[in-house]
Amino acid sequence: MDSNFVDLDILITRIREPRSRTYFLDAVKAYKAGALRAALSSAWVAVLYDLLSKYRELSNWGDREATAYLDKWDQATKNKNRVGLVRLESNLISHAASEIQLLDRIAETHLERFREDRNLCAHPAFHTEEELFEPSPEMVRLHFVNAINFVLSQAPLQGKTITDQFDIDIQSAGFPRDSLKIRDYVEQCYLNRTRPQSINNFGIVLAKSLLKGVPLEWEGHRSQVVESLVAVQERASESWPQLSVSILKILNNIEASQRVRGIAFIATFPDFWSQLDSPVQIAFRETAENTTPEDLNDYRLVSGVRIPELKEPIMNLLNGLNRRQLLDILNLEILPEFWPASLSHYNGSENFNNSISNFENFIFPFTRVISSQMFDSLLVAIERNNQNWDNWRTPRLLLSLLRTRSEQHFPSFPARNRFFLFLRGRFEGAANLIDSRYGEVFDLLKRDGWVPPDLFPVQGSAIGDNSALSKGSESSPTKGQATP
Repeated sequence: MDSNFVDLDILITRIREPRSRTYFLDAVKAYKAGALRAALSSAWVAVLYDLLSKYRELSNWGDREATAYLDKWDQATKNKNRVGLVRLESNLISHAASEIQLLDRIAETHLERFREDRNLCAHPAFHTEEELFEPSPEMVRLHFVNAINFVLSQAPLQGKTITDQFDIDIQSAGFPRDSLKIRDYVEQCYLNRTRPQSINNFGIVLAKSLLKGVPLEWEGHRSQVVESLVAVQERASESWPQLSVSILKILNNIEASQRVRGIAFIATFPDFWSQLDSPVQIAFRETAENTTPEDLNDYRLVSGVRIPELKEPIMNLLNGLNRRQLLDILNLEILPEFWPASLSHYNGSENFNNSISNFENFIFPFTRVISSQMFDSLLVAIERNNQNWDNWRTPRLLLSLLRTRSEQHFPSFPARNRFFLFLRGRFEGAANLIDSRYGEVFDLLKRDGWVPPDLFPVQGSAIGDNSALSKGSESSPTKGQATP
């Protein structure tokens, strides 16, 4: 921008802080009156005040460097320590650039020159004894433009201290747990207040946490770190391409001991798979194919079921897990792909108490993700085992699960018809049992227009097509299973 052709009155409207604008107006008045030394001095006061105001905003957000600097400034002011104030003022620009990262290198260079010229105006001893320093109008206008462009018009964006603040924040009770809330929170508290380069650094720190396990304190907050990086991808999309290049380098140089971490990372950010070096892809495939239930020691591996190239071996692994292993996995993460293995455990319930426990442990965890097709297969699992359908708690459990979902996620009409007719066949001659046990379930299922089929005598079982169950549950009847 050519400073000779800048309209100062328009330039002033870009100043963000009202008090800073007031101070800067003094500089403009002096400039228009021809008092150029006074103009530079007043403009510097506006810059100084504005930077300190930004420090106070950052301090309120938890920036420890800003707080420490302000403590020194306020203490020197209170004690009327002019020497200390001069020292702090002389270091303010470099501190804002290196410690707070409010300023980049170019801004730091221009503003340091501004400070030097202001000192020449305010302290004649800095110039020859014969004449006072007299800045040119062009120099004054240039410093005006730089002051507004680099400081007065800018919001206080955090720099490298964003990671320090996040480190404390994510380990606190106040950091959100819900996925959407995490993304909103990270956007508002970090991304909207951070310089673009610092966002890139922040993203690298998050990625290294997921891929390398550093810092160790974040290991218990993996899901929150994942969602924070997703927030960077979605809410700071302009920074993602550059950040992706850095993350890809980490993935392509990942150590053997960290391959499971790499698989879990790509399960969330699948676009990286096609960009991986071929040897890394091979190593990831072999890791998935060669891991057995007996030597599975890092449950993050199973999240790789979302990677098309790894889905088949990991599904086989899931189907071979014992009850304890699957419960441990469900305590860490819930994915629709885990449903067949979980449903198989419920389908194999051996008694009434076991059925109730299996529903609570293997079915309820899918409350937020259960779909119409999953409900269809659940009804089949209830039909196939008399420890499930004849259990007095099953209708209440099923009703509770249905109430958590909208009608679009309810079982399909054919599945409801089959289930209704199945129970009609089982309770034939005691139709009131259907109403007393499953009446509320069917009343809820009628809400979207479904009408139960006409009641008629049913010969034998009405179980119908059981293809929705996992293969392991079709091979043979389970203990306590109803027979046609």
